[in-house]
Amino acid sequence: MTDAAVLVIAHGSPDPHWMERVEEAVRPYCRQMLIRVAYLDGVEGRGIADEVERLERAGVETIAAVPLFVTAGSTHVSEIRGMLGLEPDAITPNVKPVATRARFLWCQPLEDHPLVEQIVCERLRALSVDPHREALLLVGHGSDLPGYRERWERLLHRLTFRLQNRFYFSAAGYATLRPDTVATRARQLASCGELVVLPLFVSQGYFTGRALPERLAGVSYRYDGSAYLPHPLIGEWIVQSAKTAFLLDYQTQRSVIGDGQAT
Repeated sequence: MTDAAVLVIAHGSPDPHWMERVEEAVRPYCRQMLIRVAYLDGVEGRGIADEVERLERAGVETIAAVPLFVTAGSTHVSEIRGMLGLEPDAITPNVKPVATRARFLWCQPLEDHPLVEQIVCERLRALSVDPHREALLLVGHGSDLPGYRERWERLLHRLTFRLQNRFYFSAAGYATLRPDTVATRARQLASCGELVVLPLFVSQGYFTGRALPERLAGVSYRYDGSAYLPHPLIGEWIVQSAKTAFLLDYQTQRSVIGDGQAT
């Protein structure tokens, strides 16, 4: 029995292979720590409330919540925080905090963590032949909502800037599905060199297999439809995120003053 555990929270999908890639990411680390995966959609009995209840029954009191999402620009991240009682403003009539006595430690989504950037670079090396003659297009889901859209823009800008500084493409840019800027940006960049398209999605599915290729119709480009999963570094990112959260919590608890003494 342990009083601490990790709860990975992913979107979920009607495709069982999507969930299996998530489960495979955490499986190698299950002997190191107690890890459970919850899904927002697609898996009955595996929702956040279901998994929190299982952890509580196992004696867990502190849970590191790791959102397996590309960025905080996803409204689902705010939804999750609301369900965990961490961000009251995010709670809508359809989002109620889970009933629990457990304490949650929040971890950040993937964003541009060094391990994420390493994955992106590996994928890019596999696609690129001669960067000086190629143009890079990063594509993310994006958001139409104020505030969330800007978070997506900042992430895509940072990654595009750093990749361009590393690989020196003839040109580099980014686009989103929401708002839909893919076709316009693809045509612009294709005029600068052979287009290399890199999608930023957690796992392969509808967006990488259908939505994005449909928007690129009529443009010549190089693309393999790969996503962050099933790269093994995603599992490492999950564990690193949780360990950092536990360490910061421990240090915070140690720094609390009580009865005139540091505890």
